[in-house]
Amino acid sequence: VSAPAGGTGGSGAPGTVYSETELADLGFASLGHDVRIDRRAALFGSPSIHIGSHVRIDCFAVVTAGPAEVHIGSYTHIAPHTYLSGSQGGINIGYGAGLAPFAAVYSAVEDYTAGHLTNPSVPPDLRGQKVGPITIAPHAAIGSSSVVLAGITVGFAAAVGALSLVNRRVRPFEVVHGNPVRRAGMRVK
Repeated sequence: VSAPAGGTGGSGAPGTVYSETELADLGFASLGHDVRIDRRAALFGSPSIHIGSHVRIDCFAVVTAGPAEVHIGSYTHIAPHTYLSGSQGGINIGYGAGLAPFAAVYSAVEDYTAGHLTNPSVPPDLRGQKVGPITIAPHAAIGSSSVVLAGITVGFAAAVGALSLVNRRVRPFEVVHGNPVRRAGMRVK
């Protein structure tokens, strides 16, 4: 099935996205114009979420914020089933960046080694948690089903291949893939 000319395919069809008035009522920290958020996306902590202009957040995406903030830059696309966990360390997604379906970005992760216990119902002093802000720089691309861990920066115009585990800094224009990521090349500047 194809979208009509000028249409958006799944998310963004009339009736499936919030109206401008409904978006304003959600209470975002800041909100640009021409923002399309599918009604089936889950947004938690909207007072700590900043959204630029010309942003699209597709169906079944999950965004969590508060107390740490999530910033989604202008001209950014958050694809279906993407998970942005920014409530503890924060996430900053730059202008023109894109996250493909099923990508996951975690600003807090747990260490399953060294005798630590895990899960949020365990007292914090028994958990080995790493919390850190994540930056996905302008024009960076995160491939489908990739995972970005706490404290990571994905540089300007960098590209992360599908099914990758990003556990280190990705330099500007670098192309990485794998588990853990390794350099595959460089994008043309």
